[in-house]
Amino acid sequence: MKFDTCPTSEGLGHILAHSIHAGDKKIKKGKILNRQDMELFLNSGIQEIMVARLEEGDIGEDEAASYLGQKLVSVEPSLFTSSPFTGRVNIYSSQTGLIIFDSKRITEFNLVDEAITLATLPSLAKVEKNQLVGTIKIIPYGVARSKVIEAAELLEGIAGFRQVELQQADLIITTPTGERDKLSEKSIEVTRARLQGLGIALEQVVFVSHETRELSEALRETRSPLILVMTSTATSDTNDTGPRALRLAGGKVVRVGIPVDPGNLLFYGELDSQKVIGLPGCARSPTLNGADWVLERTVCGIDISPVDFASMGAGGLLKEIPTRRQPRDRRRTGPLKPTVQVILICGSNDRGFHSQLSKILASQVDGVSIVGKLTSEIMVKFANRESIRLVNLEGKSDKSNLVSLGMASLPRKTDAVIFVNLLSEEISTDQLNRLISAFSPEDGREICKFGGENVPMGPPILFGRRFFENLRALDAGLRPNDLLHESKDFLIELDLD
Repeated sequence: MKFDTCPTSEGLGHILAHSIHAGDKKIKKGKILNRQDMELFLNSGIQEIMVARLEEGDIGEDEAASYLGQKLVSVEPSLFTSSPFTGRVNIYSSQTGLIIFDSKRITEFNLVDEAITLATLPSLAKVEKNQLVGTIKIIPYGVARSKVIEAAELLEGIAGFRQVELQQADLIITTPTGERDKLSEKSIEVTRARLQGLGIALEQVVFVSHETRELSEALRETRSPLILVMTSTATSDTNDTGPRALRLAGGKVVRVGIPVDPGNLLFYGELDSQKVIGLPGCARSPTLNGADWVLERTVCGIDISPVDFASMGAGGLLKEIPTRRQPRDRRRTGPLKPTVQVILICGSNDRGFHSQLSKILASQVDGVSIVGKLTSEIMVKFANRESIRLVNLEGKSDKSNLVSLGMASLPRKTDAVIFVNLLSEEISTDQLNRLISAFSPEDGREICKFGGENVPMGPPILFGRRFFENLRALDAGLRPNDLLHESKDFLIELDLD
């Protein structure tokens, strides 16, 4: 790829290297320049521009990122990608569990060419459904195809995923008297929340006195595949009450003490097919500690070897330090994919309705509100469909505010909304995914659309939460596009392929 200045008149088909203000318009970097752009620049007195030119054997940044992203998720079905945008593809988890990365292979991947990069969460990070776990970024506007193919070959086995395998757990609490007390109530609440975060139910809670024999009997009587033990005093030796009770019950103590702080005073073992975790005192708090790491791996079916325990020491200092700007919370170590809803505005008939709706549901949107004079067939067919909301205007005034009614139907936790007008041009699943990928409030991209200001409401247009109040207050007869004039600083326009 060549990166240099050229006369504006020779820029046709090249990639604009830096954003340019021309008249009252801003042509953003990365755009493939067309004749209208050339005329705009020349009419504004811009005689020279900085461009990137792909050479023979090069491919564009989005094509390269998309190819690598698809290759990665093809070898690990628990992951999915966003559409490419500015040479970036985000990788998300499709379920709750532990993401596993081969750090050596990631290093090899990043050594292929400095233009090709992969950044991920730490291996064995606990992730939720729709959580960002990695990102592939092509640094320049283009890269050699041969390098992309070379990097792709390293993606085989680079990522893995372990989903939660257990559904329930029991908790045994020892107290001096064997009775429930105020401290125990908090411990139960925190433990239940910790398990719920992994999709596991706390089946039963048993109280016994802090005696080896009583604890041993309680261990033998539990039936859940996972037993959590919270003793009234810390476990500091393999012959302490907790480990000794496990051996007396016929179990095996695998480990006493781990190199993670907080969480050092944990013990781990097995009782027949059941796993046993002796929780450290810090587990009474919801703050991240070593018990979280052991619990997460255990419920995902990962056997923890002595080497695994020893390796927890690197990065195992979890305590807060005075200079940390923000409290550490590594339960969720990556942002979630934004929650995006669609408002599908229909006319007086449903011509093309099913085709458009199927494309919407096949995209990465989280739900759809169907607004309009809906037929009885539509009302019956979609009345109880999850993620579909019906706003029927039958019998209401023709002056009803469709946008406002659609906005009122959105779930509370909605980050962005895409408007689709059934009477406008047909949309595609790819268009919706591209809008979602372009949306980034952190980067000032809070309105995403295709084409110029005069393009009609469809193809679709996306608005972030910042504009929800304005959309709700939009006068009847006005379109979401009517907000654009005062919101140009937040607008990103995509090429309509």
